[in-house]
Amino acid sequence: MRAALLVNPAAGSVPADKGGIDRLVAALGHAGYAMTVQPRPDLPLDVQLGTALAARPAVIFVIGGDGTIRAVAERLAGHDITLGVLPGGTMNRLAARLGLPGDLLAAARSLAGASSEPLAIGGLNGRVFLYQSIVGRPSRLVRFREMQRGVGLPGWLPLIRAALRAVARPPRRSLRLRGQDRAMRADAVVVTLPLPGAAAQFQVDAVRRGGVLTGLRQAWRWIRGRLAEDSDVASFARPHLAVQGRDRMLRVTLDGEQLLLAPPLRYRLRPDALRVLRPRSA
Repeated sequence: MRAALLVNPAAGSVPADKGGIDRLVAALGHAGYAMTVQPRPDLPLDVQLGTALAARPAVIFVIGGDGTIRAVAERLAGHDITLGVLPGGTMNRLAARLGLPGDLLAAARSLAGASSEPLAIGGLNGRVFLYQSIVGRPSRLVRFREMQRGVGLPGWLPLIRAALRAVARPPRRSLRLRGQDRAMRADAVVVTLPLPGAAAQFQVDAVRRGGVLTGLRQAWRWIRGRLAEDSDVASFARPHLAVQGRDRMLRVTLDGEQLLLAPPLRYRLRPDALRVLRPRSA
């Protein structure tokens, strides 16, 4: 299968030497993918992508974190080219969701005979995301949660301090949500895309804070990925959602990238905009 490989050299866990890239290309070759364009990690990512698109491969592989994968997916949406996700970067939740091993070479080998499957992507005011978006003050915690990954206790301390500062602030209930026939107020909103093969609906968690203890409990559950279990979180599924706010600009994350966007925030699901490789064992 004709393929191209894009490398974000700034992403963590990416091979720093030519030998590492060569071993990856060889592993992909054994899995059945022939490179029509030689990898050029010395070039900016958008230049690499433009060269790859001109070669019209069947698959474009990308090594990088969530932000890198999202930037490439935004360009590939609507094209007849399959995205091949490879683990890399500070965080790569999409690779984990697709069932890929965390090791780069093992992930390449796991894609032998992989299927090309549709992947729902999210749209927010003209931007795309592939995993999760957070609206409100807790979005600031994403940066600290990334610092915690893989570094043990030194990474936990900034996250704990930031969480304590967040819960010490009084709740504002400043966000207004509307999706289909449902409307409510919340302090923060977490919008998560469906897993591959699941129903084409967002998982929406509307966080309604109480006192400090409630905030601490919610922060701990969010860190552990179990926010929907909290009794003060309203969880529901919707194919689209609108979020209004009192502030002129709302703090938002898209797959970990922090933005300030003017409301209303309009979330739309695009069920068949992208195709991705998924291991047969997933």
